[in-house]
Amino acid sequence: MKNFTLFLVFLLILSCGAPSSRNTLKFTKQDYVGEWPFSVDEIEVYCSGYREIYGRTNDGNVYALNGSAKGVSHNDPSIRKVEEIWLDDPKWNGLKISYGDFITQGLTICENK
Repeated sequence: MKNFTLFLVFLLILSCGAPSSRNTLKFTKQDYVGEWPFSVDEIEVYCSGYREIYGRTNDGNVYALNGSAKGVSHNDPSIRKVEEIWLDDPKWNGLKISYGDFITQGLTICENK
């Protein structure tokens, strides 16, 4: 019985660990093909809940990227607004650089969960 209890504790510890790399996608400004849309040099994209796409930066801040994530987290002070790091498009006055690719790639994580 003692061994079984230790085994259950071990499984619990494993299940509480950080998300595996297959559940996140890391993008860097240096390696990204296209116009980089963020003021940070790296962002880790992940899926949570029902198709909610978030981006985590190196400083630990989490940003809601798609409408689902923005809707679910609008009252959550730990989730920041992507507008804080979203860059203006230098070619078009008043517009932002699209980050749609990050959402599309994030959705593939949701499908593979």
